[in-house]
Amino acid sequence: MAISFKNVGFKSNDRRFSKEITLNPIGIKTPLALSNSDRNTLFEMHLEPELQVHDNLRNLILTNNGERLGRFNYGANLRSLNFDYSASEEFEQEAALRIQEAVRISMPFVELEDMEVRGVERDLGNNYNLPPGLAQVLITITYNVPKIRVVGKKLQVVIYVGG
Repeated sequence: MAISFKNVGFKSNDRRFSKEITLNPIGIKTPLALSNSDRNTLFEMHLEPELQVHDNLRNLILTNNGERLGRFNYGANLRSLNFDYSASEEFEQEAALRIQEAVRISMPFVELEDMEVRGVERDLGNNYNLPPGLAQVLITITYNVPKIRVVGKKLQVVIYVGG
């Protein structure tokens, strides 16, 4: 009986199975940090789309109108609400509308699922350096990005309000 070597197969340690996969950078991480890797990039970079979308969404929410050169209307413009926190229901509603509109315009592939606004008490120890009259507000957003199979991802941003 003759053995044909065409259908024998390959060893698991064959070099075709041990290829190194190098991921290409997608975008720059913020806040900016100098790269200490061997990727020949000046700044630290995101290699996964999920992390880049998360970073971009955080930057979108924290950006106010007029802060991006050439894109005056970019951002959620939450700073103009800084002194409206005392009217809590209106603050939450207006913040939600601004975030929803900014995401609809700039990142339409992101589906916003839920938003929670919570004031942080002064005695928790994490905001003891705040001057009198200011408070910390945590905005927690749950979102999905169906195209890259991200479901139920949470983003938390901190804004400082007065009044």
